Amino acid sequence: MPLGVVTHANKLASCPPEYYPGATCYEATVSCPNTADIGVTYGYTSPSGIQRGTIMLFNGGAGMRPQPGGPGGNNFDESYLQAGYQIVQTAWAEDWEDNGLPVKSIKSSACRAATLLNYVYQTIYDHNGGMCAQGMSAGSGELAYALAYYGASDYLDKVELLSGPVFGNVEQGCMEPDMNPITVCSSGQFGCVGAAWQDRPQYVDGAQQAVSKWSGHQCQPGNNSTPLQTDAAWKAMSIVDDAAGPSFTYPKTAMAGWLCSNGLNNSAAQGQFFYQKFTNQSQTAEYSLTRIDNCKGAEGVTLGTTPQRQLGFDAINADMTSPVAGCIKRH
Repeated sequence: MPLGVVTHANKLASCPPEYYPGATCYEATVSCPNTADIGVTYGYTSPSGIQRGTIMLFNGGAGMRPQPGGPGGNNFDESYLQAGYQIVQTAWAEDWEDNGLPVKSIKSSACRAATLLNYVYQTIYDHNGGMCAQGMSAGSGELAYALAYYGASDYLDKVELLSGPVFGNVEQGCMEPDMNPITVCSSGQFGCVGAAWQDRPQYVDGAQQAVSKWSGHQCQPGNNSTPLQTDAAWKAMSIVDDAAGPSFTYPKTAMAGWLCSNGLNNSAAQGQFFYQKFTNQSQTAEYSLTRIDNCKGAEGVTLGTTPQRQLGFDAINADMTSPVAGCIKRH
């Protein structure tokens, strides 16, 4: 699918409070086909010493705040800076998932993140070291759409997907009657680290209302039936749409997924729809999908533990900064 353009990139005198101290921030407008224009603030911070690459961070939900960060605590921006990576934080002016038009599609809205990601690759990344990205929850959805539909595998060297992507199959998250639970990391599934578990794909805890707004159709309508045209619309805007359009082959992009096993929301099941498309080592440069136990809340992979009893934050940080499987130049 075609990318849009980034315009009106104006440097700010100072960054908003949630950006890493000392970051350089810009406000810009992203314009994409079949979506209304949207404002975005992005800020980058460079490490001291030799730079190993650039890591762009996408937050969850509507994406209107940058990934939490700043000195002190388990914050990826600080840990990646200390490891020698330039970090780029992002915050949308409004829900990125809502295209702002009468006929809605989360897939077309995902052009916004893909366009900004490509813009950062072209203008901020210095083409030394890796060009990489990390997304949390809906932010992992932004990255999965960018890879599957918007050509991001042409330049992304490493991707970390935390608690998602949550738009793997929007139809199964929204339709009535409810779909049955699915198995995540079934026996023998390629790349899985940890035992299988069951999770339900239905959106919960208010996510169904957000998806109703973003998709233009009432998610989980409550009358135990969904019109066929609504099912088709949800399926068409999913990352895994069962059509010929998406690509699930990224031979120069390393990818790691991290999913909570507690079944408190749909993030693992929705992610599974995407991850089950990866069946052999030729599809990616490096690949793993890790079960996280004892998550804090439904999606707290950073405070949970891996099957090796490692803190999730430490495992993700080590994976991104690995000299073999991590953010290194592959393109």
